[in-house]
Amino acid sequence: MIRVTRTQKPALLADKETSWKRDIHLASTDAARKKAQDKYKHEDIKKALIDMFRGKCAYCESYITHIDYGHIEHFKPKGTPAYYELAVEWDNLFLACGRCNGAENKGTKFPLADEGGPLVNPVNEEPSRHLRFDFDPKLKMANVLGLSKRGETTRIILGLNRPELLKHRSKFVKKLWVIAVRYHQDAEAREIIDSAIGPEEEYSAFARALRKSLVRSQD
Repeated sequence: MIRVTRTQKPALLADKETSWKRDIHLASTDAARKKAQDKYKHEDIKKALIDMFRGKCAYCESYITHIDYGHIEHFKPKGTPAYYELAVEWDNLFLACGRCNGAENKGTKFPLADEGGPLVNPVNEEPSRHLRFDFDPKLKMANVLGLSKRGETTRIILGLNRPELLKHRSKFVKKLWVIAVRYHQDAEAREIIDSAIGPEEEYSAFARALRKSLVRSQD
């Protein structure tokens, strides 16, 4: 997870958000509310989110769009009465993979402070203050570790170390680690690592952590 800058609200939402929220507020039945909330599914909104998150899951940083359509994720769940109107609020919308956003992980969960929350918001804060992106050279494992109570809650609820993700991510980061140890001796290695930390790259949080720990130690 990396910090992502919220882009400009899509023109459609800039024009319709207020009226859409009013429709949700005035809905007299669950069916009417759901119909009003579902306007967030417009393709212009989805495209804007794909562009903002560079086609990656806001949480696990896995690429989505080459294998799946991805989810429009509501950071604060739209099914919770206090957050009904946030179904169409730009600041509440993320792009997420079906696994992070699935019922077995985040789903409709949104823990409050007394439950270890709130979850780390990659748009409003720096995730690395709460999460450590650790690669163990001996075990060849790329784990996400909680640095704070909120970070640990976020790690658990999002399933950031779920077995399939951990296996895939560890293979990827292991290759980066092999390259990173040659950073000062090889111009091509430097180019690869410097590129891997870019916000558009898969698992760039781990690339940044590697660069910080291995590259700076050699300076």
